Amino acid sequence: MQDDNFQTIDCEVKDRDSVISFSTLIMLKLGELMTELKTTICFSTLDSLKDKLSHRGNLPIFRDRMEWLQKGMPCEILRTDGKGWKKGKIRIKVTLEFSPDEPEIEESPVINETESPLDELRRQINEVA
Repeated sequence: MQDDNFQTIDCEVKDRDSVISFSTLIMLKLGELMTELKTTICFSTLDSLKDKLSHRGNLPIFRDRMEWLQKGMPCEILRTDGKGWKKGKIRIKVTLEFSPDEPEIEESPVINETESPLDELRRQINEVA
């Protein structure tokens, strides 16, 4: 069963200094986790990808591995729409997602249901008069 409550965490800017804990065994900033995750994916995974696809030719993986994560690698794509080859870049995007165990409840002002919102205004007017 898929959990659709996951939301992307902005590890680059907004949540960079937020802290994550894994059962108190380790605590680190989300930005640090993302940096290490990207480095691992960039080096380890691209090495494995190169090995697995080496029988097809040389991938442009080792000129600058970080291009895959930052600028993108120049390539051409042939789509099934019949429009031919299209030049561009391809990039790997790494994201972290979080699904809270309990949904966040938006706080709203507490209003006394027996009292009209105008009652406070009426009291103020009566005090002045």
